[in-house]
Amino acid sequence: MNIPLSCIVVDDSDLDRKSVENEINSSSDLKLIGSFDNCIEALSFFNTHQPDILFVDIDMPDINGLEFIRTINDTATVNVIISSHPEYALEGFLLKVFDFILKPLETDRFDVTVKRILDFTQLKNKAEAYDVLFEQEDIVFKDGLSTIKLDINEILYLEAFGDYTKIVTDKKVHLTLTTLSKFVESLPLGKFVRIHRSYAVLKGKVNEIGNREISISNRVLPIGKTYYKSARKELSLG
Repeated sequence: MNIPLSCIVVDDSDLDRKSVENEINSSSDLKLIGSFDNCIEALSFFNTHQPDILFVDIDMPDINGLEFIRTINDTATVNVIISSHPEYALEGFLLKVFDFILKPLETDRFDVTVKRILDFTQLKNKAEAYDVLFEQEDIVFKDGLSTIKLDINEILYLEAFGDYTKIVTDKKVHLTLTTLSKFVESLPLGKFVRIHRSYAVLKGKVNEIGNREISISNRVLPIGKTYYKSARKELSLG
């Protein structure tokens, strides 16, 4: 993916579609190449001009947004749902959508998503070799042209980015083409605690655990409801 990132918008609401278009046109990092009020026309365009990013509504006639994503889910396009129906969020994340934004669209929220996409794109472009070697207390992987040997105890947390895992340390961030689940399974048993479908943290690095978030170093990470009890028990924070 090269900057600016090409985008298409699919939404049957003229007002909502125009709102997304305006946000894209206001960003120097994005380029609008198509805008549609239905998924049938959008799919035809998509197959010819595969965009870097898809911004799509869910509740639309004929083919809804989730069905559209299922159809194109084996492509490299980053899929972002913009919807007024939060009840579809879980299904969206099961389809590995990059983000789920609730309507009405707000500039600050849109900017957060764009920044995450840009960070992901930058890291993805650096990952030229994807094999990760797991040793007892180290992981070895390629980062661009360099071979990195990283002590597991330097890691603060791991973050899922679709089929990639982002490795976050105090000094640097790396990206490897390994799912978060496979990554955690390959590490020494008990070293990391899953706190969210998108996050796993290193034991001993967590400063504080609340009802909805964890403090680790100078960062705050969300806790998934289904992970709260097990995370609290494993982290021994009461």
